[in-house]
Amino acid sequence: MFEKRRCHFTHIFELFARYIYAIIVITASIAFNMAGSIASDKEIVEDVKEASGFVMSADALAVLAVVGVLLLVSLIMLLYCAFKWRYTFVSAEENTLIYESGKFIKKRVAIPFEKINTIDMGRNIFERIVGTCRLKIDTGAYSNRQEKNNAEMNLVFSLKEADEIRSFILSRAELDSRAEDAESGKNTVAVREPDWVIKAGIGDFVLYGLTSSSVWKLFWILIAGIFFVAELAQGFMDQALELIMPYVEWTTDFVSRTNVILILLGMLIFFLITALISDVWTVVWAAIRFYDFRVAREGRNVIVRYGLITVKNYTLQVRNIHALIIKQNVFQQLLGRCSVEAVCMGFGDEKTETALLLPIIRTGDLNRLLGVILPEYVTEMNSHPKNKAGIYYHIVKPVIIWGAIFAGGCLAAKYASGVSPLVNSLAIVLFLAVVVSRVLSYKNTMIDWNERVVSVQRGGFKKVAYRIRTDAVQEVQLKTNVIKKHFGIGSYYVHFHGPRMNNNKQADCSHG
Repeated sequence: MFEKRRCHFTHIFELFARYIYAIIVITASIAFNMAGSIASDKEIVEDVKEASGFVMSADALAVLAVVGVLLLVSLIMLLYCAFKWRYTFVSAEENTLIYESGKFIKKRVAIPFEKINTIDMGRNIFERIVGTCRLKIDTGAYSNRQEKNNAEMNLVFSLKEADEIRSFILSRAELDSRAEDAESGKNTVAVREPDWVIKAGIGDFVLYGLTSSSVWKLFWILIAGIFFVAELAQGFMDQALELIMPYVEWTTDFVSRTNVILILLGMLIFFLITALISDVWTVVWAAIRFYDFRVAREGRNVIVRYGLITVKNYTLQVRNIHALIIKQNVFQQLLGRCSVEAVCMGFGDEKTETALLLPIIRTGDLNRLLGVILPEYVTEMNSHPKNKAGIYYHIVKPVIIWGAIFAGGCLAAKYASGVSPLVNSLAIVLFLAVVVSRVLSYKNTMIDWNERVVSVQRGGFKKVAYRIRTDAVQEVQLKTNVIKKHFGIGSYYVHFHGPRMNNNKQADCSHG
């Protein structure tokens, strides 16, 4: 047990940072309205000049009013955060972690150690500079009044204190789950560095970046940036358009006189340059995000640590890991690589939380590595004999539909502007992409099970496989319609217990 302790005082400023947006947006709008009224009232301006003894314009007085209101509201919010910090405590009683907050409206949360699912120790750049650490405790519990979206405890401690609390919780949870050890009277374990069994290197970062970059994401970011700049500087953009319009007209004339092959070659060069920039950025981002990535198995817990600027260090209890998600995009499928995430109660309620276990590994090494950290999920995906009629559902039907759409688009383009080799070429490329995607979808779709794990796999260019713990499966649904029933196929929906209320994964598989 440990007595009441207050978190680090820098938690005041991190609390205050959450209100900055509201202060700037709401308070600034009110202040500017006040400033406008002040500037238009000459009597107020003269009174201020008289009282202060300073000569200032109406505009200067308006700016002073805005700054004054912002400073006043910021000071009030800062005092509120300090008051909230002053009356927030953490302590331990018997086998329970106690989290208390509030002076006039008190809140007291009692969390049994054995019910704590995840312990997340994260450090952003500010916390690393001042030597603190954000400690998040989560049980994955849901209230009947609102949906779960936050951890039970989310406070900032010094790094030493956070590590001590984490070690204390893990040791007590272990003792409470083992009655024979509880009788020994031990309630702490020595703080030591875990025995890391999996470490990622620079080659993994490079490969992750090269196989997960998104050229189209960069393209749309550039487009959005152009529109944003256009909104902020409409006059500047008008002048810029006047300058570049002669070049645009020259380019249009050039395109109209140039062979389609040269146009396509130019588009390919542009795509390659954009892809190179995107790959370089993704590799750098991966190296920063996953710097010093390592995984360890300690008893009944899996520990993951990574990060250069923002350090992530979370502890997952194996009994609360209900599924693994194995992801592969088209590049990773070609290179035989995959990434692995865990579905764990108490981790993943927030949008920014992802329980990443392995950023990128060889698909052939998956079971070997899982055998070290999570042997409970080691299994082979055996494709049960598929009904060949499933080819109609996965390949024939969508190919016919998309083929008709592309053919209709080519005919419409022909009647609108004559024969268009560019439109026809684009339609052929897209049609081939649909064919490949549907073939991959048929090949990748399968479901398998044993006494420990239910495996569900689906997807085309982006393949996703789920290994779901058998006792975490809530229900399995089989849906079909007249056409599917005629061909002897159906859609299996596997619903399992996870950090969000509605976790369901599906696979379209043949059935007899």
